[in-house]
Amino acid sequence: MTEIRTQLQRQLFRFLQVGLVGFTVDISVISILLFGLGLEATDAGLVGSRVVSFLAAISTTFLLNARYTFGSSVRQASFSIYVGIQCLGAAINLGTYTALVLFGPFNEEPLLALVIGSASATISNFVLARRFVYNRVESALEN
Repeated sequence: MTEIRTQLQRQLFRFLQVGLVGFTVDISVISILLFGLGLEATDAGLVGSRVVSFLAAISTTFLLNARYTFGSSVRQASFSIYVGIQCLGAAINLGTYTALVLFGPFNEEPLLALVIGSASATISNFVLARRFVYNRVESALEN
């Protein structure tokens, strides 16, 4: 049991590290597109740049999580399920934040609501990605 707990803790820590790398890719790509290429001048440029930066970040985290976090083969992992989980995580993040600031006790503390929403999404993303995208590790732990 201790070995499984240690494995989970290591995976969660690595998942958080990969998330930071993903955020760095996200903000770097959108910054280059908006300010390096001048796409901030139009609505299409603003939205299109965000789509491209999101896809760059999600692709980066998918690949890094496969190898670094979960020790899985990229070929055995499902990118489409990963994207779905990330979108669900975004909905959890935004939904939690919105509920807390509009209907909960955090309308005067929106940054705390942001932290709670982000933490909820991170936990959800980790559990779901581990189970449904990189589940090869689960099988290895059971053997």
